[in-house]
Amino acid sequence: MIQTLFDGLMIGGVYAIIALGLTLIFGVMRVINMTHGEFVMIGMFTSYFMFQKMGLDPFISILITAPVCFFIGYFLYSAFVSKAQKAGEENTLLLTAGASILLVNLAALPYFLGPNFSRLTGEGLYWENRIWQIGGITFNASLLAGFFLTAALIFLLSVFLKKTDTGLAMRAAAQQPMAARIVGINVPFISGITFGLGAVFAGIAGSVLSTTYPIYASIGALFLVKAFVIVVLGGMGSIPGAALGGLVLGVTESLGATYIPGGTAYRDVFGLVIFLLVLLYRPQGLFGRRI
Repeated sequence: MIQTLFDGLMIGGVYAIIALGLTLIFGVMRVINMTHGEFVMIGMFTSYFMFQKMGLDPFISILITAPVCFFIGYFLYSAFVSKAQKAGEENTLLLTAGASILLVNLAALPYFLGPNFSRLTGEGLYWENRIWQIGGITFNASLLAGFFLTAALIFLLSVFLKKTDTGLAMRAAAQQPMAARIVGINVPFISGITFGLGAVFAGIAGSVLSTTYPIYASIGALFLVKAFVIVVLGGMGSIPGAALGGLVLGVTESLGATYIPGGTAYRDVFGLVIFLLVLLYRPQGLFGRRI
């Protein structure tokens, strides 16, 4: 039981990184970003490419993944999403869904990931099948490192939102966009920064997951669904809710896969069951409040 709980917490910590980006974007801009899963894929691909070409450790390649995802996210918002916002929330949903399809098909080209599965493997990869044992409990080394990375990112994001001018501007834009404009905040610029920052969180999670999951063009859809489950569970726009929701989802999947007969084959279904129960009995989530 203890081993199962820790396994769930480890993967749940990485899920939380993905959900942090999605809830940040929704909390500030009220945009449902359907491309969010593709930024996880971009993070996985970037780490895969950097290791294959340069031998760069996936956790080190986060220093490259983060700016790549930020640039793509900022460009996507500035060039397309900001214009779709003027026509209503439905348009942004349709636009980001279309952008998601475009990114998947671009990644499937032979110049990038191609149509086949890839795995991050090879000589010099420290994290390949690496297990750490602490107090009689075994941990997947990359997921445990990702769990601690999640804790650090939550702390840094909290400090950023509460102590920096840009973070305070994000909170102002989330709570009172019109008042933020009146006091001189460049809301479109802040929204672009927010969209890029949300993409960065997804890309970082992709770098961590690249050591564990197969890498292919459409893998982002799997993590987009998980991110939505977590955001609804924790409360739309809630940073603490996204962190806690990720852990709850990870533990639920781990317990279900271990103790329900045939549960391994239906691991991803357990999150959807939670999703439906939360919508039915507590639609505002655990921490239903905005940033």
